This record gives sequence, C-alpha cells and structure tokens, in this order.
Amino acid sequence: MFGYEDLLKEVDMFCRHGVETGVVGESELKQRIPYVFVGNKNGNYMIVQGAMHAREHLTALVVVCLAKHLVKNADLPIDGGIYFVPMTNPDGVRLCQEGVGFVADKERKSNLLRINGGSDFTLWKANADGVDLNVNFDAHWGEGAQNGYYRSSCNYVGKEPFSAAETRALRDFTERIKPVVTLSYHLKGEEIYWEFGQTSHRRFRDKRYAEAISKYTGYPLVTLNGSVGGYKDWCIEKLKIPAFTIEVGNDKFDHPFPYGELSHIVQQNLDLPRRLLNTVVRDRQRLQGTGLDALYK
Repeated sequence: MFGYEDLLKEVDMFCRHGVETGVVGESELKQRIPYVFVGNKNGNYMIVQGAMHAREHLTALVVVCLAKHLVKNADLPIDGGIYFVPMTNPDGVRLCQEGVGFVADKERKSNLLRINGGSDFTLWKANADGVDLNVNFDAHWGEGAQNGYYRSSCNYVGKEPFSAAETRALRDFTERIKPVVTLSYHLKGEEIYWEFGQTSHRRFRDKRYAEAISKYTGYPLVTLNGSVGGYKDWCIEKLKIPAFTIEVGNDKFDHPFPYGELSHIVQQNLDLPRRLLNTVVRDRQRLQGTGLDALYK
C-alpha cells in the first residue's frame, strides 16, 4: 500500500531532483498536505488531486505517477503549470491503513472506534473527524440524496460547508492558484463526472472537454443525480471553470482495491493532465478579444 510516509518520501525525492514542492495546508491532525508542481509559472494552472476518500489511497500513487511522467519527459510541452496534490486526506488514509494507533488524542481515538464500530478501518472514507470531504464543499451543501448528518465513515456533510480542515485548505489553495481547470481522481468505476448545473456555452465547453477525456481514457461520461458538495461541484459552480472527477479502476474489484491494477490505471491516464491543460489554455488564448473569452473568466 501507498501510505502517508511513502508520499513524504516521494515528495522529498522530487525536491532533491529540482522539482518544486510545497504544502497546500494541514489536515485536522496537523499533517501536511503536500503538492508537486510541474510546468511553467505563466498564470495558466491546473490542480490534479487524489485520495480525498481514505480508502481510495491508490489514487495518491496514481497522481504521483502522473507527476513523474512529466518530470521524466521534460521535453513534452506544457502551456502552463500543474499542481499535483496526491493525498488530500492524509489523516483518513492513515486511519484506513494503520487504524487508530497513530491518533494521539484518547477521546478522538475512542470516538473514531465508536463511529467505525470496531478497529478495522480499511473501508473508511472520511477524515479524522468523520467528515466525508467530498460532500463538505459549498456547492448545494447538505442537499445530496445520500448525505448523512452525523459523523460516520462516509457521507457525513460536516457541521457546515468547509468545516473540515482539509476542504478549507484545498479551497484556499485553489482560490490562491486560480486554476483554469481541475481534475480529481477517485476510485472506482472507470467513469467521468463533468456536470454541475452548467448551461449554455459553459455546458457545451465542459462537455467537449469531457468527451476528449473519455476518448483518451476509454471511460464513459456519467450523469449523477443527487450528488452535491464535491470539489468538482464547487469549482464548476463558484469558480466557473471546467472541473472533472475521474473514477479509475474497474468496478469488478472490491475495496480494498488491488494495487496490481496500478500500471493499467496509470497507462489509461498517463498524459491526460498535460493534454487537458494545453487544450483549455489554447482555447482561452484563441478566444481572447472575441467576446467569447468571458467563458473563461
């Protein structure tokens, strides 16, 4: 398994090879949420994030592999820069992989055991506060069909939007970076989610990008009804940018998802971030001064 300490070692390796690294923010338990930056500082940025759900920790390694691909192939043109955030939920990943042993606070440890109904956290999705991060963003928060309103291993929306340290950190980082597109990796199903109430030109724009992602990965586009409060949703609704969630991994496998599928997943997505960013940036540049460039503001 790919854990938090493994991630820190990978980030250190990137740094020692001259790649920019940094921190998005901190988790509920004050663990760093690292990023790796590849590309150019020209104002056209993309965020690629993974492991928002704890049991989907394989996606953290997927994101690391996608960053490595661009570092190793530095001759590939990038019309901007990509911030890779492999593990948005480090506390949850550690809970999933290690159990509560690493949690110092005895009361929190006891509450987590009670919420989980035992010491086996391998299917845990939430953060260390029992908040499902991907329903904690301010995008029709609390209106989802499967939303929960008590701390749980999954689906709990939190006390209010951005009540979780991790969602606040990703929100603040995103607003500071001002990306032109975001990509979120989840597990599993081999599906692409791209909609969240876009209309008119923005809907046409985002569907065209989603279809290009589908062609590259081989994953179909899927419409979700009653799913709200996610990072993709917030990016689309509040920032007005194209944003996509990709569910990697064949649905025939159960969680914990087998790491033997890593190579196949990486190959399906290997150059997707660069290609998607380049397409969005070139579209923005082509429309500048035409009146249609408002679509990208």
